[in-house]
Amino acid sequence: MAAVPLRAEILRAGEEHVEQIARLAESRSLHGPDGTRGVVEGGFLVSAYAETDYRGWLGSAEHFYVAVKGGQLLAFLLAYSSDRVEPDEWLNRRIKTALGSFLVIKQICVSREAARTGLASMLYHHVLDQWDESPVIAAVVNDPPNDASAHFHNKLGFRELTRLVPPDGLPRVVWVWRKPREAMLHAQYQIAVDLYQHEDNLNWQKLNNFFYITAGLAAATAFFLSKDGAGGALGKGLAMIVTVIGVGVSLGFSLMLRFGNQYLLARKETVIELEEYMAWHGGDRIVSRRTGGPGSAYLMVSPTGKIMTLLPILVAVCWLAILGVLIAD
Repeated sequence: MAAVPLRAEILRAGEEHVEQIARLAESRSLHGPDGTRGVVEGGFLVSAYAETDYRGWLGSAEHFYVAVKGGQLLAFLLAYSSDRVEPDEWLNRRIKTALGSFLVIKQICVSREAARTGLASMLYHHVLDQWDESPVIAAVVNDPPNDASAHFHNKLGFRELTRLVPPDGLPRVVWVWRKPREAMLHAQYQIAVDLYQHEDNLNWQKLNNFFYITAGLAAATAFFLSKDGAGGALGKGLAMIVTVIGVGVSLGFSLMLRFGNQYLLARKETVIELEEYMAWHGGDRIVSRRTGGPGSAYLMVSPTGKIMTLLPILVAVCWLAILGVLIAD
């Protein structure tokens, strides 16, 4: 059950907050006092630093904010540009080599009593609303897999950039956020729609080819068994070979159509994601219109695609029945 959104004041971190920041980071540390790994809760465990480290970031980090309510510090976010990356920051320097300039969300930490109350989103939006100079990245420890963090970053518009294992041995998922560009969105949307239509047409073309091949195999079977064909034991043997081929072709096309349908749904999902971005900027939903309404679940699962997959299986059953009759005769 989701917690009620919490109202808190977002302030620039100051000297008066450093002690509480260090204490909060220690309470949500990746490693407990005995050196064991902490339990992932909400995706906001951090590598706790000393007070002197946080005090140094007060003057150097472009974005260092705290969420405070009634004098109590409930959360903080620390972010700085790639120009301020230290030589010992292996992961950030590796990303800088490939990506160029960026803003890194170094730490986001929320107290246990304020978890899942929207404070992390508030702090993220506070930074994203101000920053448009370069991409924003966040590296999240992914051992064990952090589904909560993945959901959180996806919801905010971040996309997975890469997965790396730094020298500390803890695998990271690197998320990236880029300010949407209208012209690029339009171009990508058109490409996504074209790919979606191409996949749909390709599936129908596969089914059409399947029917042509099936008709040809059926005609060959009838010919081999007819008086004008080979007839006798030879004709029966050739007909059995054709029916085996028919079973294999049917199952093969069923598999191709199944994966084709999965590709189609993946393309559709991409179109819907782009429409969501565009809807926030004044566009309209076309492919995703009414998909969330009652009785509209079929719009997301494509029943037609399932029928296309089942048809070759039914034909394979017919081929098996014919083969059974030939063997019994």
